[in-house]
Amino acid sequence: MKGDGSEHLCLILLLLHQTSVSRPERFQVVGPADPVDAVAGEDVVLPCYLKPSISAEDMHVEWIRLQSTETLVHLYQGKENRNEKQIPSYRGRTALFPEELKKGNTSLRLTGVRGSDDGEYKCFVQSQTWYDDASVQLRVRAVGTEPVISMEGYREGGIGLLCESKGWHPEPELIWLDSEGHSLPAGPTETLRDSMGLFIVRRSVIVQEGDTTRFTCQVLQQQLNQEKETEFHIPAEMFQRAHPWKVAFSVFFIPAIIGLAVLIHCCVKLCKE
Repeated sequence: MKGDGSEHLCLILLLLHQTSVSRPERFQVVGPADPVDAVAGEDVVLPCYLKPSISAEDMHVEWIRLQSTETLVHLYQGKENRNEKQIPSYRGRTALFPEELKKGNTSLRLTGVRGSDDGEYKCFVQSQTWYDDASVQLRVRAVGTEPVISMEGYREGGIGLLCESKGWHPEPELIWLDSEGHSLPAGPTETLRDSMGLFIVRRSVIVQEGDTTRFTCQVLQQQLNQEKETEFHIPAEMFQRAHPWKVAFSVFFIPAIIGLAVLIHCCVKLCKE
């Protein structure tokens, strides 16, 4: 009976061992619950972990961009980085943490953050028997320059002004104001992107003499709670050049009236004599 009990015990242990070996090693990929904020030009880490904290050294780790025509941001496969098909704008800017892979840390380091990096990412991890993924939202923030105002010359009986501000993310709102703080009707805002993927905004306005001589260009970014403005003063005499007939009137008509008045005065004087 003693021998039979030992055999049964060995059989049970063997079955348990085989079951544990054949059972897939499951894990969960966990990302941050909230978006990750990054300042343009600085570095950022997109968090991603395995739960439980098992080693990911022998696994396939892939970071991709969602809602993009090109998707591959970083690929770790066969214990090495394989970034031949990486999106060109990410080349030389991405890295995992080799020592942290042993702890199940598959976070991505992104250097020199650009405005074009803003968006949703997916962290995908796959072993021989299991896979899972998690999404990470990256929000890029950048406060732009003070608006710069320049004159575009005389237009439509007024003076054209152009306002420009650079280096914003997200895109700001640009408005023109008169001296009383009232919004002026202006042209559409022109939006461009610089080499860092940050926004350049421009907007023109044609101001008239009746709009006073002091104007303000204001740039607003509500998400960043940022507001910048620049004031511009136009001398009143400059508006006269916007109306050629006024210039002609002052040059020809007024001297003519003065001359006529002198002539009449002389005639009256002669008549009296």
